[in-house]
This record gives sequence, C-alpha cells and structure tokens, in this order.
Amino acid sequence: MNITLLQVPRAEAGAMPTERLGGYRGKRAFDLLVAALLLTLTAPLMLAIWLLLRAGTGQGFACHRRIGHGGRPIRCLVFHLGRRDGEVAGWVRRAGLSGLPLLWSVLRGEMSLVGPRPATPAVLARYGLARNGYLAMRPGLTGLADAREGAREGAHFCDRVHDDLRYSRIASLALDLGLIAATLRHRCTRRPGRPQPGRSRPGPGCGR
Repeated sequence: MNITLLQVPRAEAGAMPTERLGGYRGKRAFDLLVAALLLTLTAPLMLAIWLLLRAGTGQGFACHRRIGHGGRPIRCLVFHLGRRDGEVAGWVRRAGLSGLPLLWSVLRGEMSLVGPRPATPAVLARYGLARNGYLAMRPGLTGLADAREGAREGAHFCDRVHDDLRYSRIASLALDLGLIAATLRHRCTRRPGRPQPGRSRPGPGCGR
C-alpha cells in the first residue's frame, strides 16, 4: 500500500470532535486476533531471548510507564537491552524485536497494533491542543509516522503529532493492514528498530 495515498489535509489540533477519534468498529477484535496469533508464534523466540538476556545481564525485561487511553497509566514491557550491547542484545536491537513483549499490552487492551506511540507525561505535554486527540486513542505498536518511508530519521515532533491525528480520522481495517505491512517492509530494509515507547526527537511542543 502506498502510504502517501493515506495522507489527508492537516486540521487544527483542537478542531476535531474527540468522540470520532480512536478507531473503527472491529478494531479491538482485530487487535485481539492478531496479537494472540503473533504471541503464539513468537512465544518460543521471546522465551529464548529472555533467557539469553537474563543469563548475560541478569535482567530480561524492562518496564516503562507511559500514558494510555483516557490518560490511564500503562506499563510497557520490552526486552532489557542496556546501554552496552552484547551479542544477543545487539541482534535484538538490529532486528527490531525489543518491543515484541508489547504484544501482551495489546492483548490486555492497553495498546493497539496501530496508534500513536506511547507517550510519557513530558512528551504528552508537548502535544498541546492535540492532547485530547492522543488520549482518545490506544497507543500503538506502529503508526502512520512509523510506516512512512523516511519518518524514522529526521522527523519533527509536530509531524508525528499531525500524523497521529490524521490516523485517528481515517482509521480503518484496510489502513491498519497497510500500515503494519509497510512497517514490516521498512523494518526489513532499514536496520534500526522503533525507538522505545515515548522517545522522540527533541523540539518544541505542538498545537499551542
């Protein structure tokens, strides 16, 4: 799917009715089905990674606190890679698998497969008037900004906010499938994985 075809004109951050934001009918069922399938398929791999990381560093998982749907705090579980990459941690990072345990958050209903990147309170404050738009959605494993080619390097924070709000207005099953496919394709062709939840390029807030 050509992601450029999914762009819609930018709107003022506070101009959208929040009851329209957040998804489409069947989105939760889609999340449950895909997350359960992926967890079943990747459980042996996750167990192996956890055992190897724990044997090397003494810690297999790291937990990050983020802000979820409606402002509720959520716990984002990722593989603990540390600052100094070992052989296993380096491979996990290069393969973009550090966030694989986040599938549990999708299964629990704290996250979605597609949505805005989970934000810290400090990052959420930079959303400005777009804050309500973020809070109306479940954070996602990937999103419109992540799937766009070239979004990972040099993207401005305000561009990410606008992408989040555009997604909230045009979300559909077909769109989610296209974004997931595009993310996987870019991950296979570009080594760096998605940054840890809430991490973004420094810069001023948006929508103020």
